[in-house]
Amino acid sequence: MKGLIKEDSKMFKYFTCFFLLAIIQLNSCKSTAQSSLQESNDTGMELILNENYSGFEHEEYLLIKNQKELNAFYGKINRTRKPGLTPPSIDFSTEMILIWCGESTASNYADLELNEKADYLEVHKLKSTDAKEDNAFIVSPFSMYRLPVSTKTLKIQK
Repeated sequence: MKGLIKEDSKMFKYFTCFFLLAIIQLNSCKSTAQSSLQESNDTGMELILNENYSGFEHEEYLLIKNQKELNAFYGKINRTRKPGLTPPSIDFSTEMILIWCGESTASNYADLELNEKADYLEVHKLKSTDAKEDNAFIVSPFSMYRLPVSTKTLKIQK
């Protein structure tokens, strides 16, 4: 009888340890996944995607205000991807997309800041942040930002 109680006690300790480790692991995964892309500033600009291949050879800024333009951009970047990336669901009546595409020699993502002036929106390229991997591959990174829709013009400060 004492042997069964000892085994039950051991089993309970093992189960408790396993359960606590599982809870800790699940909580740690959630916190890193949520903080990896969610960056925003006071004007409502939010980073929604960083990727290594845009297909653009020269640095470009794209302001997308409708689904047709967004699908055309995804068509270009998905030409060599199998499976391709799926476009995010955007309500273009309240939001628009700003996309920065780096040069084919760039290996870092850009960090953009949006400032609202009286008659235009000003985008500053602050600094580059490290790419996912440092390697010798030729990449043309891009970053996609969601921002509130505006009738003001966009001015790029490099």
